[in-house]
Amino acid sequence: MKIKQNIKQFIKMPLSIGLLALSACGYLDVMPPAQADFDDTMKDEATTLGFLYTAYSGTTNNFWREGPDVTSATDEFLEPKDWGWNSQKMLFGTVSSADDIGDWETMYNYIGYVHYFMEQLEVLNPVGVTEADKQQYRAECWFLEAYYHFRVLQNYGPCPIIETKVSQNILPSDIPGRSHFDYCVDWIVEKLDAAAAVLPQKRETEDLGRADATICKAIKARVLLYAASPLWNGSFIHRNWQNTNYETPGYGKELVSTKYDATKWERALTACREALTAAEAAGYQMFTIETANLKADRDRTPLPFIPGREEDTEENRLFKERVRMLQYMMTAHEGDNNKEIIWGVNNTSENSMNQGVMKAHLPNRIVKLSNGSWGTGGYHGTAPTFATTKRFYTSNGTLPVLDSKFYPENEWLARYYEGKTSPALTTDKLDTEEVKNDITKFNVGREARYYAWIAFDGCEYTPIINNNSPLWINLKNTNTNGHSPGLRNSSGTGFLNKKFVVPNTVFSASGSITADKYRTQLIRLAELHLNLAECYAALDRTSEALEQLNIIRERAGLPDLTNSDLATMSLTEWVRNERFVELYAEGHRYYDVRRWCIAPDVMQRSAFLGLNGLTVNPSFEEFNQVVQIDQPIQWDNRQYLVPIKNSELYSNPQLIQAPGY
Repeated sequence: MKIKQNIKQFIKMPLSIGLLALSACGYLDVMPPAQADFDDTMKDEATTLGFLYTAYSGTTNNFWREGPDVTSATDEFLEPKDWGWNSQKMLFGTVSSADDIGDWETMYNYIGYVHYFMEQLEVLNPVGVTEADKQQYRAECWFLEAYYHFRVLQNYGPCPIIETKVSQNILPSDIPGRSHFDYCVDWIVEKLDAAAAVLPQKRETEDLGRADATICKAIKARVLLYAASPLWNGSFIHRNWQNTNYETPGYGKELVSTKYDATKWERALTACREALTAAEAAGYQMFTIETANLKADRDRTPLPFIPGREEDTEENRLFKERVRMLQYMMTAHEGDNNKEIIWGVNNTSENSMNQGVMKAHLPNRIVKLSNGSWGTGGYHGTAPTFATTKRFYTSNGTLPVLDSKFYPENEWLARYYEGKTSPALTTDKLDTEEVKNDITKFNVGREARYYAWIAFDGCEYTPIINNNSPLWINLKNTNTNGHSPGLRNSSGTGFLNKKFVVPNTVFSASGSITADKYRTQLIRLAELHLNLAECYAALDRTSEALEQLNIIRERAGLPDLTNSDLATMSLTEWVRNERFVELYAEGHRYYDVRRWCIAPDVMQRSAFLGLNGLTVNPSFEEFNQVVQIDQPIQWDNRQYLVPIKNSELYSNPQLIQAPGY
C-alpha cells in the first residue's frame, strides 16, 4: 500500500545532509562551509524533497513517551529511579545548567537547516522544481521555523528569534538574546498564518507528515492557548527576571508581562475555533467504535476482559468494544481509516513493540518460549501514580471520590470478587486467569478509558499478546510481573501503562514479535475540542465549554455534563481533569501543570503515592496499601523552565539563564 511506503520513507534522509544538520556544537553554528559536491543535494525535484524532508527531521525528535525527553517529568507516571534519565533530573529537582536537557541546540540546529534550505532553493534552481513548488516549500519552511521556535519557547520560555541564516562570522555582540515572550508568540503566529495561506488544507496519503494549513492552525491555537494561560498572562513566578543587555523591539529588557490581559483569551478562542473549523472542513473526525471494530476483525483481536462486566449483555459488549476502540485510537494510522490524526510522524523502529520507548511500558514477563525459557519482555517501567488512577472517572462520569454510587473510599482496596482468595504463586510459568480474584473494587465500575490505558493487579493486559492468548498481570508475584529485588526495571506504583500498546501485538513462543507499526500523533482532533473548552471556560462561557467537553465524554461513553455538575467541581476543574484523562501520557501534562501554575501543588513528593508494589511476594492485604513512592521527587519554582546549557551562555553575551539556575 502507498501509505505504508510513505510511513516508512518520510523520516529517511541523505546521510551526508543529516550529518551536516546535526554535527554542529553551538546553537547558531549549524552549517559548515559548503562542500564541492553540495550542489548535488538539490539538483532535481527528488533530491530537493530529500533535502526538505531532512529539515522536517526535528519533528520526529518529539517522542514525549521516552524518558530522556523532559516532558516525561510529570505527575502522570513514574519510571524506575535507577534509570537516571534526564526527565528524572527535572522530576527530582537536580537539573542544572551543566545538564544537556531539553532540545535547545537540536531545535536551533534545525532552524538553521531550514534557513540553509531556503537559501539554496533560490541559488541552485533544481531541475523540475517550478515556482509554484518553490512557494510550497517556502511555506513549509515558514511552518518549520515557527514550530521549532515554539518547541524552544514552551520549554525555555522567552527565546532568541533567528529569522534568517546566520553568518558563521557573526560577532558575539550581534548574536540575539531572548526576546519578550509575547514578541516570540506574535512572530511564531505570523509565520504560521503566512504558511497556512499557501499550503493545502490537508495532505494526501503520499505526503503524510508534511505541513498543511490545518496543522498550521492547530499549532497556532496551541501557541495562543499557552500564551493566554496564567504563567504567561500576568502570573509569571519570577517577576523581576529580565535581560541584562539585549532588548526586544517595543519591549525593552522586559521578558514576560506581569499584567493579566483578557484579550489573550479572546485571541486564543478565535484561533481555537478557526483550527477546529478547519479540521472539520478537512474531513477530520473522532475515531469511532465502528472503525475500530473493522480493524479488530481484520486483526482477529477479541474483546477484552472487564471485571464486573462478565455477563453477556448488549450493554457489556458495547462497553468492551469502546475499550478496544480507545486502545486502537492511539495506534491505528490513516490507512486504518483513523480520521482523528491531524498531524502524525513516524516511529523509526521496524517493530514498534521492540523499541525502548514502547518496551518501557510492557511488563517484564510476557511469554514463555517453546524451549522453556522466558522470551523477551518489557522494562516494566512506566507506572501510573495513584493520583492518576483517581483522576479517571467511574462509569457514571464522576471522580471516584465524588461519586455517591461508587464504592466508599474505605472499600476501594477490598477484594471485588467476594469469597475468593489469591491463587498460589506460580514459579516457572505465567499467571493464569485466577489472578483476577485479586481485583479490587477500586478497579471495577470505571470508565472505558481506564480499562483501555491502565493496567492493574489481576487484570488482563491485552487479549493476544501472550502467544495469541491473554496476559494476566500479577503485580504481587516476584516470579512473573511483581517486584524483584535488584531488578532495576520496576517502578512499583501498583499500576502499569497500556496506552500506545498496539492491541494486535503478539509475543510468540518462537521468540518473534509481531505488531502494527504506528504513527506518533502530535495533534489529534480531541485536543482541539479541549483547547476550545478551556478558552470558553476562561471567558465564563459555560454552556459552550460544556458542549465541547461533552463531545469528548460522549466518545468515552460518559453522560453529558450539565450545570448541576458544577456544584461538585468548578468548570475549570472539569476542563482540566477531562484534559488530564483524554490526553493522558501524550506529552501535554508537563506543560499544563506549568502554564496553569499548579506545579507546586501536584509536583510535590507528597502528591506521588502508589500501592505497596516494591515488596517481595506481598499478600493481597500487604500489596493493597497506599504508600509514599520511594523516589526523591521535589519541586522548586525554577523548574517552571528548562535551563540553557552553560556552553551556550558562554558563547552568547546577550543570553541570560533561566531564573534559579
